[in-house]
Amino acid sequence: MFMSAADYRESLRRHRPRVYVDGDAVESVADEPRLTPGINAVGLTYDYALRTDLAQVMTATQRTSGQLVNRMLHVPTTSQDLLNKLEAVRVICQETGCAMRYLAGDAFSGILQATHRLDQDKGTDYQQRFTAWMHKAQADDQAVAVAMTDGKGDRSRRPHQQENLDSYLHIAERRKDGLVVSGVRRSSPALRTSTSFC
Repeated sequence: MFMSAADYRESLRRHRPRVYVDGDAVESVADEPRLTPGINAVGLTYDYALRTDLAQVMTATQRTSGQLVNRMLHVPTTSQDLLNKLEAVRVICQETGCAMRYLAGDAFSGILQATHRLDQDKGTDYQQRFTAWMHKAQADDQAVAVAMTDGKGDRSRRPHQQENLDSYLHIAERRKDGLVVSGVRRSSPALRTSTSFC
């Protein structure tokens, strides 16, 4: 079920989170004037998915469920999916300056990859459980918050000039079967990640 911006605001009114803005307790997130620009920007992602002229870029069929979902919650599986998402972000940014909700699909994709590998390694069922939750979030057209951190090292230097090259994601090795990339999620060499892509 696709929501509208008005539906989104109503969904916010049903929740009673403890929120403070500039030290002031907020009675209703949906009705707080200082939060209105952000709520309007998120609302646009809902209204655009309802527009027939934007349906190709603002909606997508989720391969794992077969359901039509908001592009912001979709896990891309083809190059066209990625191009459509890029266009959706561009269209939203023209109006809001920031494509609210767009990282949810990226987070879903990463979690699906991680849970698949974990399940293979440990015999768990995390991917199945996460997929069920993701399908519910997509069916309910939820706004999913994603926090992203990016270790930058010395910001006065370019990536190749870093004392610790792992401050940025980079190609560590080129092989016949693919690339080995290396880098950190935070600015600590202990948190180095290395992944092979084919």
